[in-house]
Amino acid sequence: MSIPLAVSPGQLTPGLYLSVDLLAGASSPGSGQLKVALIAPRSSTGDLGIDTEVRVGSGVDGASAAFGPGTPGHLAAKQIYRKFPAAVIHFVAPTAGAGGATLSVTLSGAPSSNTAINWDIMGREFSVSWLVGETADAVKTKCITAINQRSDDLFVTASSGGTAIVVLTAKLNGNIGEDVKVKAVLAAAITGTEAVSGAATHTPLAGATTDPDLTTALSLLAGQEYHFILPCLSNQDVEATGAANNLSRVASHIDNYDQGINAKLQQYVAGHTGTIAAGVATTVHANSGKNANFGELICCVAGRGLPCELAGREVGGRLAMESIDPAGNRIGEILDGYIGAYDKLGDQPTLTESEQALGGGLTLVGYTAQGLEQLIRPVTTHSQTTTGAPDRRLLDVQNVSATYIVARDIREFLPQEFPNAKITKDTVPGADPPPKGVIEERDIKSAVITRLRAFQRDGVVTQASVDKSIADGTLIVQVNDSDATQVDIVLPFSIVPPLAKFGVVVQRVPN
Repeated sequence: MSIPLAVSPGQLTPGLYLSVDLLAGASSPGSGQLKVALIAPRSSTGDLGIDTEVRVGSGVDGASAAFGPGTPGHLAAKQIYRKFPAAVIHFVAPTAGAGGATLSVTLSGAPSSNTAINWDIMGREFSVSWLVGETADAVKTKCITAINQRSDDLFVTASSGGTAIVVLTAKLNGNIGEDVKVKAVLAAAITGTEAVSGAATHTPLAGATTDPDLTTALSLLAGQEYHFILPCLSNQDVEATGAANNLSRVASHIDNYDQGINAKLQQYVAGHTGTIAAGVATTVHANSGKNANFGELICCVAGRGLPCELAGREVGGRLAMESIDPAGNRIGEILDGYIGAYDKLGDQPTLTESEQALGGGLTLVGYTAQGLEQLIRPVTTHSQTTTGAPDRRLLDVQNVSATYIVARDIREFLPQEFPNAKITKDTVPGADPPPKGVIEERDIKSAVITRLRAFQRDGVVTQASVDKSIADGTLIVQVNDSDATQVDIVLPFSIVPPLAKFGVVVQRVPN
């Protein structure tokens, strides 16, 4: 092939001519830009175009402006940016569902000594004092003020429902409002006639009727490739396995664009705070098609944070790891920033439940001995063959992420390495070499192997799989017999697996 020149041969003036190319050659192997599409309805205070706009995110404040403060989109974005501040996120807003979710908390009586009301809204805990001489209606006003002062972090607004009644209303219509859990109780034993009713235990809002339809919002993403698509869905939406729910719509969107000249290698991540059984029923339902299997549903049983906050924390954690190590091991990662169940002992998954979840394609959250939210094992939703038999080929999420990252790298590398090249089949030993500017199959094969070896050295692909594919000829680079301009390439390789468990047998032997 011709070499680059610093001066034209036709230039007559003598001297040293210099050209410096700081970006010569293909870029180094790496993850590339891992973009995220965040899909969530916006409130009346958000300014994102509904079903019409894809906006490049500009941090937490940008998410607040786009979706409205304290809305699911804003709260999910907070989780992503908190864990991975450099995240590239595109915001999309579908039309919200129908029906406003609300909850009423009633105060009554009066204390004979100072006390307080302990509030727990979405796991955010705070107290409002109730002093001797204060009427229930006066404390109602104090509660409303305290709640609305936290508007940036709460998916509810507080208002008066009448004398001594605090009404909490989700900031958006739709079933996602019913994922808000509220507890409001007296901080101490009753001293007089004071009482709080309506949320003695963690009580969900109620009154919503439908979920959004993400069809139009997803169509706006057709021209882009996203490493992750994060739909902010309600538990009811995720669990609606008998119909074309939004999780199925996202999976179908991924399926529709996964091949061809503009193939997009994408995954979804969604959150769930319902039961393990309901979560597994959803993943099994999603276990159809091809890339419909290549998502992740993460479940925190009775989690107090919204499901989309959990999904946001998972996306942030995966971005932080995969941008450095596409096959990184996140088993046991502390999910800082997400608020799990109130009863962490009672809602700690048992071994049986963990096996049910992981074997059913459901990523599960547990707790450390100190009560910290912990990722048990991040797995894909793929768990079965088409006949319903267990299938563990894609168990860990890095099997998908790392494979996609390597594939994207090869996709970018080859055109850079062989721009404007001409191609011929390999010449036989002893024959004249190809003419100037003509490459052989073996040139491309060598370049691809070098690239895979780089990922091997980085601990992404296994050496054994690369060695085997070279030795047995399953790594293929050949000019197509029917089209001499086409080179067909097959690259079999395995991803380095995570260390998940130890099997230790301790034996005491006699002296």
